[in-house]
Amino acid sequence: MLSRVQLLQRSQRLACRSMMQARALSATRMRAKEFSPASLRDRIYSVRPAHYWIDKIMEQENQKPVDPNEPRKQRKLIEKTMSDSYMEMDLPFKSSPALLEEYIFVDGRIRTGKLLEDLDAMAGAIAYKHVDNGDPNSPPVTIVTACVDRLDLLLPKAVEDYKLIGQVTYVGSSSMEVFLKAEIVPGGLPNQQKEVPPAPKVEDLGHLGPNTVLATRFTMVAIDSVTRKSAKINPLKTTSPTEERLFEFAKANKARKKQAADTTLSRHPPTHEERLAIHDIFMQYSKYKGAEEDPFTSPVPAEDKKPLPDEFIWMEDTRIDSNFLMQPQDRNIHNNIFGGYLMRRAYELAYADAILYLKSCHADLLAMDEVIFRKPVHVGTLLNLKSEIIYAEGNPHRSFQVRVVAEVVDYETSKRETTNVFYFTMAATDDKVRPRRILPKTYAETMLWLDGKRRRLQGVSSRHLLLENLGKEDPSAKKS
Repeated sequence: MLSRVQLLQRSQRLACRSMMQARALSATRMRAKEFSPASLRDRIYSVRPAHYWIDKIMEQENQKPVDPNEPRKQRKLIEKTMSDSYMEMDLPFKSSPALLEEYIFVDGRIRTGKLLEDLDAMAGAIAYKHVDNGDPNSPPVTIVTACVDRLDLLLPKAVEDYKLIGQVTYVGSSSMEVFLKAEIVPGGLPNQQKEVPPAPKVEDLGHLGPNTVLATRFTMVAIDSVTRKSAKINPLKTTSPTEERLFEFAKANKARKKQAADTTLSRHPPTHEERLAIHDIFMQYSKYKGAEEDPFTSPVPAEDKKPLPDEFIWMEDTRIDSNFLMQPQDRNIHNNIFGGYLMRRAYELAYADAILYLKSCHADLLAMDEVIFRKPVHVGTLLNLKSEIIYAEGNPHRSFQVRVVAEVVDYETSKRETTNVFYFTMAATDDKVRPRRILPKTYAETMLWLDGKRRRLQGVSSRHLLLENLGKEDPSAKKS
C-alpha cells in the first residue's frame, strides 16, 4: 500500500514524464519537417518553441522529493537582481507554419487566449528562476499565480513574429511581481534558436516601445510544498536607476491595487453621482415590458409599458454558460490546472457572448481587468463558466464590458466554489454593427451595471496612459 506522500511523488513524476514525452513527440513531428536531423539533435523544444531552459527549471523543481517526515531546514536566501530572472520566448508565427497552425484564429489572426496561456506559463518559469538558490537539496516550493494585473492589448491584424520578454521587478516576503510584455518583430525572428537565455540590456527592462503590443504584471506567490504555508523567497537587489524605477513603480502599483480593493461596491455604497445614475436607469427600464411585472411595486402602470426597443437588450438575455471537465493535459507540475488555461477559456466564452450580443463576428478584445485566482482548480473537477454583458452604452459607442464567473462544481453534492471573476473590455469593429444598450432589471444587476461603468472609465484612463508611454495613437479610439 502506497502512502499519500508516495502517491504524490509518483503523480509528480508521471506528470513530468508525460509532459516531457509529449513535448519530445511534438518537437520531433514539427522539427522533422523544418530542420535537418543534425539540427534536431541540437535542440529540444515543445510544439511552441518554449526555450529549453524554461522546461529545465520546471523539471528540476518537480523532481525534488516531498516528504513531510524529513527534518525541515531553513531555505537559504540569496540576493537576486532583475537580470537574474530575465527570460525571452520567441514565437515565430511567420516562419513556422506548424506553430501558426497551433495559434491561428478563425479570422486569420493569432488566438489571444493562447497568448494568455503562454504569459502565465512564462511568469511561472520566471518566478521559479528567481526563487532558485542553487541548492538542489533546499526545501521544494510551489509557485502559484495569485493575480494578473490589467492587460491592454494592441495586437496587429496581420500575422507577425512575436517575442515575449519578462523578469521579476518586485519582491515581498513570499510574493513577487513579474513584469511581462510582448513585442512584434516586423523583420522576423532569426532562424537560429538559442538554448541559453540572452543577457538582458538594462535599458530594455520594462521599456515599452513602438513594437510593444501588450504589457502586464503577474503576482506570483511561493508556498512550501509540504506545509502549504507561505515560503520566504530571495530578496531583490536593484543595480541601476532603471531597475530602481521599475521597483518603485511596482511598489506603488501594489498600493494602488489595495486602495482600489477598499473602494469596491461590495465595501462602500455608490457615490452621489452614481446614485443619480441608478435612479435614472431604474426609471428607464421601468418603462418597458419585461422589467417589473408586479403592478404594486412598479412605478409605471402595466398598460402604459412599451415593448423594449431594438436598440436595447436586457442584461439577463446576454448570459451564456459552458462546462468543462478538467483534463490532465492542462495541468501544471503541481497537478492543478494552469491559470493561463482558465484565462483562455474565460476569454473565448466572453468572445462567444460578444458575437451573440453584436450578431456579428467582428469583435476585438481591448483589455482584461485584474484577475484574482482565489482557489486552485484540480484535475478531474467540473468547471462552469458564466458570461454576461454587464455594461454597454450602445451605439455610437463601440465598446462594452463582459463579466465571466468561473466556478468549480462538485458533481456529487452540487456544491459550487468561485475560483475567478474575469472582466473583459471588448469592442465592435464593424461600422455597420450597432451595439445595443444594456438594461438591468434588478438592484443586483444594477450594481453589476455600475461596476461595469466604473471599469470602463478607469480603463479608458489606463489605456491612454499606456499609449502615452508607448508613443502610439489608440487604434481603438473610435471603438470607445
